[in-house]
Amino acid sequence: MLLAGLLTVLSMGFGLAQFSDVPAGHWAKEAVEALAAKGIIGGFPDGTYRGNETLTRYQAALIIYRLLQQIEEELKAKGESPTMEAMSSEDIEALKNAVQELAAELAALGVRVSALEDSAATKEDIARLEALIEELKAQPMPEPGMDQAALQDLADRVEAASIAADTALAQAQQLAEQLEALAQDVEGVKGDLAALQTQVEANAQAIQALNELAVLLNQDVLALQDRVTALEKGLADLQGINFEEFASKEDVAAVQEFAAALRSDLVGLSEKVSKLEGTVGDLSGKVSKLERNAFTISGSLSLDYGAFAGSGTKFDIDRVFSSNFSTGDSDSDGLVVDHEDLGQNAEGQTSATLSLTLKANALDAKSSPGGYNSYPGLVGFSLTGSISNPASGTTYVPLNVTVDAVSTTLAVAKDQTLSFTFGRSVKTKFSEYVFDNDGVSYGHGLVATYKPGLLGATLTGVYASKGGANGDNLYVRGAGLTLSPIEGFSLKGAVAQQGSDILGGGTPAVTVYGAGANLALGPVALSGEYFASDAASNANGYYVQAKAGLGPVSVEGNYRSIGAGVTPANMLSYDADPANDANAAPFHADQVGYGVKANLSLGVVSLGAFYDTYTGTGARTAYGAEAGLKLGAFSLSGYYRVADSGNDGTPDDSAAKETAATNSYVSSGSDYTQYGAKLSHDGKAADAFIKGLNLTAAYDVRPQFAPGAKTDIAVYGDFSLTLGFLKATLLGRYHSQDVAGAPANSYTTFKYGVKAETEALAIPLKPSLVGEYVARTTDGGTADNAETKYALGLKLNEFLFANSSLEVKYGSYAAQNVTSVLVGNAEKAWDASVDHLYDDKVNASGVNGSVTGFYVTWSYWDLVLSYADFVVDNNGNAEYGRGFKISYTVKF
Repeated sequence: MLLAGLLTVLSMGFGLAQFSDVPAGHWAKEAVEALAAKGIIGGFPDGTYRGNETLTRYQAALIIYRLLQQIEEELKAKGESPTMEAMSSEDIEALKNAVQELAAELAALGVRVSALEDSAATKEDIARLEALIEELKAQPMPEPGMDQAALQDLADRVEAASIAADTALAQAQQLAEQLEALAQDVEGVKGDLAALQTQVEANAQAIQALNELAVLLNQDVLALQDRVTALEKGLADLQGINFEEFASKEDVAAVQEFAAALRSDLVGLSEKVSKLEGTVGDLSGKVSKLERNAFTISGSLSLDYGAFAGSGTKFDIDRVFSSNFSTGDSDSDGLVVDHEDLGQNAEGQTSATLSLTLKANALDAKSSPGGYNSYPGLVGFSLTGSISNPASGTTYVPLNVTVDAVSTTLAVAKDQTLSFTFGRSVKTKFSEYVFDNDGVSYGHGLVATYKPGLLGATLTGVYASKGGANGDNLYVRGAGLTLSPIEGFSLKGAVAQQGSDILGGGTPAVTVYGAGANLALGPVALSGEYFASDAASNANGYYVQAKAGLGPVSVEGNYRSIGAGVTPANMLSYDADPANDANAAPFHADQVGYGVKANLSLGVVSLGAFYDTYTGTGARTAYGAEAGLKLGAFSLSGYYRVADSGNDGTPDDSAAKETAATNSYVSSGSDYTQYGAKLSHDGKAADAFIKGLNLTAAYDVRPQFAPGAKTDIAVYGDFSLTLGFLKATLLGRYHSQDVAGAPANSYTTFKYGVKAETEALAIPLKPSLVGEYVARTTDGGTADNAETKYALGLKLNEFLFANSSLEVKYGSYAAQNVTSVLVGNAEKAWDASVDHLYDDKVNASGVNGSVTGFYVTWSYWDLVLSYADFVVDNNGNAEYGRGFKISYTVKF
């Protein structure tokens, strides 16, 4: 098929030549002779064409190569090619297909420059062959009985070697052209680093592919070297043969000339490949640098036109439904219903807002000048700003620089025998009560750590100015030593002094010191500490803790004696300051006591109990037990807790919790004497009994509650389901609080709701619907509270034009005995675990009223036109508000 296609394409416009074995009248005779006349094909030395033999791919490559050479010579000589002009578009397409088919053989051929460059055997072999031919010419002719078949076989082998060499040259030149084009592409990429920044990932893949290509080319070199070795062996077999029978001196000279040309081409190709590899390496480094220093620019330009009319009293409409008139959460308190949206009078005007953000990735850093310490991702920053009504040619105040991530405290020789931490944040601690400042910074200064490699020792020194230059002129100096001679055992001691001297100490001075130990023996762990300060006579204390675990059982216990003078200032431990909200000490000041806690886990069953008592400020005793059962998505728990405030032996309902954040000896809620149980079903669990159903039933009794025993019963939940094109959520809650002998403190709440929405329906205009209704009623002994909210919406997703939609909403929010009708103070409408919707008043009096209105918005592409019209009953006072708004935003 390949030979037939080539003959058909290449026979156009050539003269004729003769072959002895092409019979007259053969269908391909004219094409064969035309190609021979132009030198595209040459036949065999005996004057035959051998048209019935299979055309090898090497022979096909040689034919195409000669044709392309002829076209190139015509173009150089005349500026045009009659040969190419004689071809039709179908002929050219056939030629392209043939070239593509043969191109796949390039990898298998293994043409590579450096292999031939390293092997000088080719020229020497041809020179040896030429000398051998001269020698054979001087010898007498072979005897008539000589094996002509053997001579013919050798002739064929030489011819095949010649054709293979011609083919290798053609393919090598083709590869050279491809690599030259590839090198030009790389230069183009190199010259456009700005575009490269957005294509880093693609370039990285290209670099990987080029590296793989280099590996393949090196493999090709080895393969071609093997071919040369084989050819050398074949030439050695030709010794003693009379070559005049099948090859002339001119043929050998042609082969020699061809080999020299091939060697020259391959040398040039090798240089180009080496240059390309160097360029790829350079480009790879630049891409890596771009990835690390990538800088992105983003922002938006918004145009807004707004015209408002109202009674002058502003109010919120987010409680009714969402809209483009929402002013959002401007004070970042997590609520939008506490901000007014309508009611004001404002003449229509257009405002433009340009927002810009320029952001850099985290940048690596090294210390200077030696570069001994490195800090990966040390600094990340962004430039942000917003300009109202920007004007061309106007210079504005520079954008704000926002530091997204940076450390102004740096480590020197980190993890070495001697290391330092230096900067604006000195975070370290010696013990739980002595200079505990690892949660918040003490100030500015230096921390040194020395690990001599003896007895597991770590020596820590600190020097710092409290709070930096804040005007208190206080400095601290201190040292701590920890020894860990064996695994599971450690000793520690520390001392720190704060004063007005710039090197620490001075007058007035506070000195704190302490010592402690830790021991772990299998499942048992013990720890303890003693600490003291000279700031006050009672600024001292100690504690001991123990933990043990054996299979499903775990036990913890402690004994503590903490003086009343143990304060953050006296102990130089500002993590314990409640204002810092950092990790606190294990136990609060002014107490002597002990506690124990135990837990047992048996598969689906868990049991726990605790006892804790202390004297001093807030003296109290607390104890209790709890149990849990978990079966699939169901969980059941029960508890019984007693709190005795003042340790007078009487359970009560006013004992304060243990305030230390890390204390785990009393369960949450143990500040009450109470008992109860809770059953729940998790609708999101993989083994949920009913998918989408979250249901909880809770029972709680506080017998010591004042003014009477309080009983709470609550059942609540929600259920989400999808029915074809409809998505719906159902919500329900029942809560009863009964205070014995105190009807005014008792109430009952019902809360219920449903919301649903459809997908865009596959009918004209593609409409979708949304609706919601939710209400709560509280029947209280002091006051009745009620909230009701409903909203309906219709959206035409394909309205009149493509990318055009129209949405209409109508809704209302009405309330009785709430804090305010104009704004809300909560967003719990669809939270089944609480009683209220948008106002948290329960069993308390307040104001009455409603907010009702409609809203229309039309969107065309990203242009949005909106209109809202609302009326308000503000505790009997009529208010209103209307607004018209046009919005358009583009982002970049």
